[in-house]
Amino acid sequence: MAERRLIGDVQLLKADFGFRSGWNPLGRLLNRELGGGALLDAGIYPVSFASMVFGTEPEKIWSTAHIGETGVDEQFSVILSYESGKTASLNGAIRLGLTNEAYIYGTKGHIHVPSFLNATTASLYVDGAEPVQVTDDRQAKGYHYEAYEVGRCLLEGRLESDVISLDESLEIMKLLDQIRGQWGLRYPSEG
Repeated sequence: MAERRLIGDVQLLKADFGFRSGWNPLGRLLNRELGGGALLDAGIYPVSFASMVFGTEPEKIWSTAHIGETGVDEQFSVILSYESGKTASLNGAIRLGLTNEAYIYGTKGHIHVPSFLNATTASLYVDGAEPVQVTDDRQAKGYHYEAYEVGRCLLEGRLESDVISLDESLEIMKLLDQIRGQWGLRYPSEG
């Protein structure tokens, strides 16, 4: 059976996640001693979204960040370039409210996912057709699905999920480390 690609060949992804945190330099978000900063808190979500669509190994990484007075990144922008010119444009922040939405663009249309971290709807736009909205009526709060998956794996005696493998998690962390490396941001625990 041939794979259906309603929006054609996916070429571009855009995902943003950011929120306005209060000023608490001793709290986790703004504290370098505690691994604070936008990339490791808010940034994991758009980076993971890009990984889901394009994979964990971009060919090139361009990034910039605003390092605030506590020494952590308060906001960042990243462009990941993949094979055949595929691109992910990602933004994150802990001191700015962003749109918190994602777009996936293909050669025949696009998908819009509002509030992509806890989306209940997505809209499909195919060239020449009326938009189609998909709705998920399940109710969940916080990390419900993650907790469910951990419980399922434990009950089955599994040490690893097939939804997101240990290898994928490690590759995403390596990518986050490469991005931070471009900014010269190291944490005290890294020596």
